[in-house]
Amino acid sequence: MAAEIKTWTDRDRLLVLSLYCRLTFGQLHRGRPEVIRLAEQMGRSANSVAMKLSNYASLDPEVLALGKKGLSGASHQDRLLWQRFIAEPEAVASECEETWSNLGEEVALPGVEVDYTGQDAASIQKRRVGQSLFRKAVMIRYDTRCVITGLRHEDLLIASHIVPWQARPECRLDPANGLCLNALHDRAFDKGLLAIDGRGCIRISPELAEEGLIGQLKEQLSDIDGQPLKLTDSVFPNRDYLDWHFRECYRR
Repeated sequence: MAAEIKTWTDRDRLLVLSLYCRLTFGQLHRGRPEVIRLAEQMGRSANSVAMKLSNYASLDPEVLALGKKGLSGASHQDRLLWQRFIAEPEAVASECEETWSNLGEEVALPGVEVDYTGQDAASIQKRRVGQSLFRKAVMIRYDTRCVITGLRHEDLLIASHIVPWQARPECRLDPANGLCLNALHDRAFDKGLLAIDGRGCIRISPELAEEGLIGQLKEQLSDIDGQPLKLTDSVFPNRDYLDWHFRECYRR
């Protein structure tokens, strides 16, 4: 007698989308510990979850931009959820967070434990799901390119919050509160040594100029002062968020 086929529910799809945004393309396989753990909690095979992850990859413009592709065969409902994630990333991210947190602490993935701040595992897990979804939305928004250098390599790019995660909770999942930056410029932005002014131009802190940078560091930092971001005409980060960062973080 053939095994009964288990129907995919909206909840199932949200759970797998949550995991998809936490993993890299090369981790979307049935042997990955996170895939096995989620599959057990969903009452599915690891192969089934891995295939759904690869279905999402086939719809992901970030994956396509990097010259990769997932498994064809995404269902109509998969496509609808993905389209809604592109159109309403904040709303879908919130649904994913809520769905994941409802699974309980027993599904916390490897390395997620209670930390020294006193946050419980469920709270940490929810935050990390949100951060992962935020990163995916930011990468899609900026075509997986650093907005300063144009660099395109997923392992060297970071979805930087303009207004930090803890500062204004209401905007922490908004992709317009993000910048796609390489690791060096992300660090400089985070430390207030780099900012974006109201014209969309890069500002480098005088502190760096005083360091007398030479060679490649000079080219990558002090020499880019005043240059515009590398953006498409249709995409720009939220100016209110940029103003907040310029006012509150930039070290003049």
